[in-house]
Amino acid sequence: MEQQTFYNAAIYCRLSKDDDLHGESSSISTQKNLLTKYVTDNNWRVVGYYVDDGISGTTFERSGFKRMLEDIEEGKINMVVTKDLSRLGRDYLKTGYYIEVYFPENNVRYIAVNDGIDTIKNDNDIAPFKNILNEMYAKDISRKIKSAYKIKMARGDHQGAYPPFGYKKHPEIKGRILIDEESSQTVKLIFDLAKQGLGASRIRNVLIEQKRLTPAAYLHKKNPAYYAKLFANAEEYTYYAWTNGAVERILDNEIYIGNMIHYKEISVSYKTKKRQNQPRDKWTRVENTHEPIIDRETWELVQERFKHRGKLARTNPPNIFARIVRCADCGKAMWLTPRQKTPKTGEKTERRYFQCVTNREYGKLKCTMHNASYKTVYTLLLNGIRQYARLAVEESDQLLSMLTEEENKQKQKEYELAEKEYSTGEARLAELEILLQRLFEENVAGRLNDANYTTMFARYQKEQEQLIVRVQELKRKLSVMNEIIGNCKKWIDLIAKYKDLQELDAPIINELCEKILIHEPEKINGKRTQKIEIFYRFVGNIPQTCENING
Repeated sequence: MEQQTFYNAAIYCRLSKDDDLHGESSSISTQKNLLTKYVTDNNWRVVGYYVDDGISGTTFERSGFKRMLEDIEEGKINMVVTKDLSRLGRDYLKTGYYIEVYFPENNVRYIAVNDGIDTIKNDNDIAPFKNILNEMYAKDISRKIKSAYKIKMARGDHQGAYPPFGYKKHPEIKGRILIDEESSQTVKLIFDLAKQGLGASRIRNVLIEQKRLTPAAYLHKKNPAYYAKLFANAEEYTYYAWTNGAVERILDNEIYIGNMIHYKEISVSYKTKKRQNQPRDKWTRVENTHEPIIDRETWELVQERFKHRGKLARTNPPNIFARIVRCADCGKAMWLTPRQKTPKTGEKTERRYFQCVTNREYGKLKCTMHNASYKTVYTLLLNGIRQYARLAVEESDQLLSMLTEEENKQKQKEYELAEKEYSTGEARLAELEILLQRLFEENVAGRLNDANYTTMFARYQKEQEQLIVRVQELKRKLSVMNEIIGNCKKWIDLIAKYKDLQELDAPIINELCEKILIHEPEKINGKRTQKIEIFYRFVGNIPQTCENING
């Protein structure tokens, strides 16, 4: 007969977040009390308590469980006691392995009190079935949780232990976020610097120089429990240790324009916490769920800049046209040659040239050189900005007229016709509404027979349906045309402040220009001529042609 006094028992307790919903009977303290009484009543010795609080039974990567296995292998334990089989685990294969293989191999007796399982006995045939049921329960719980999350995501609720950097949790409405005045200033700075044309590395340096707290450091400041290990006895620089990745993640996060994005990553299986990244087309986007920190205009500009943020060659001095000047044929950014030395004096001059990156890498097979003088591009843009800035200040109405005429040279008459057709269509729709109502009344009163009613009603209804579609098309068309005028006014206000501009820099260029396209030069009447297209923000391209560009 077994001698009970020789058993050194490990009391193992586990509680997942889902189990916690069942109340006090599933709590850690209740498990401890129940199992301690059971062990002592049988005159066995409690070696220790091994606890995993808030850990799912579908995984065996649990610190308390692993510590218990270590003590088993060191010979400290020869009995394991749990409240029921599900406390040991909810993966029926692995749970079965420990009960049927691991414990017997290590001379460990296992008891699940509430399920009546005791491996020293031979009547445990029900155990495998209970393990399967426990796993099915875990799977069902996982499915229900996912369903609840889908409902919350559809509402645009924020999911997570803490809010995104720049926001704070709503004090009253669960799942909602509000702008955090302090941290949002750092977000605004990051987007402002990116808008000026700075890359992630340079933005990171500015943040470090200004001693801006990182997202992790800011969370820790608000609640010392967050990232406690990271900042325990940390040097001061740790609080401002920004990385390029952290900057890029903020610049790529639509939460800052008021959108909530879900399903960026999904769980591989309910049995593991491993996550898998999802392609963008499988993300769930809910727009306008909260107040944006960044306006849509700034967001779109920054995204356009960062589409072309490939690593460019460093130049001295820096290339203020980086990512703005591009090849008109392949679309790639132009490489800027270093300043050349004067043969006699050895001094560096400003004789620098833009060259197509694709041509430099692959030769003429893929693209030509598109060689263009840095000085010419610089002067062309500077003079253009001055000219339009002067007009914006002195003759803004004339400039608006010129821009809208340039933009809509062949569309002005079309706009007038569309506007007239739209007004006529709206009026006719109102008439049809009245006519259809009268037809109905005449038919009900018996003054119009059913055959005539059906024919006339069908004709009017068909006209109405076609007209509704046409009016909606005209409305969209007019909206686009009106937007052009609005954009021109924005551009005039923007450029007006540069009337006395003396020199260009990267922030000014990035603020005013979308891109500058350099075409391959050609000879016309013996003269080297090159087309350079400047695309200003809001108004687009204003064509300019340069002759003798290398002069």
